[in-house]
Amino acid sequence: MKSRIKNFLKNNKKCAVDMATYLSFAIVVTLFATIIADLTYQPKLLKKRGYEIEISADGKPVIKKEEKPVILEELMKIADVEKGAKIFKKCASCHNVGKGEGSKVGPALYGVVGRAKGSYAGFSYSDGLKAMGGIWDRESINQFITKPKDYISGTKMAFAGLKKPQDRANVILYLEQQSK
Repeated sequence: MKSRIKNFLKNNKKCAVDMATYLSFAIVVTLFATIIADLTYQPKLLKKRGYEIEISADGKPVIKKEEKPVILEELMKIADVEKGAKIFKKCASCHNVGKGEGSKVGPALYGVVGRAKGSYAGFSYSDGLKAMGGIWDRESINQFITKPKDYISGTKMAFAGLKKPQDRANVILYLEQQSK
């Protein structure tokens, strides 16, 4: 085998030199590319992995939630009845709002602003709503339609709520207009 290689190299000296040159060139290019890549793409080292969770004295995580307070009266100044009517379509599958219209799955909402909670005749309210007392004013309606299950524990209303404060103000204005 050694003799074959020696004979090959003797007879093909130029080929062997070319192969060595190409191989050396490939190695140099690979090393150069690796060095340039390492210099160009430096990984950013993290100071700390993850994030810190603050724990209260009772062992539960402290949740810091900074929300801007919603000033309903400011929103009511710019509320739009037409937008409220469009948004109310979500409610219309369960509630009527016209004068003299009866209940559907939920009580009729004609005259709801200013009405005592749980007082619409002929509708079977949840125990939580019956026990709440008070009247439906702008603020209580706003809190209720934000997320009904959070406002009244045990409510029958399955609606998830309206997240946008301006949408709630528009619906409240619409309910007020429909009650006139």
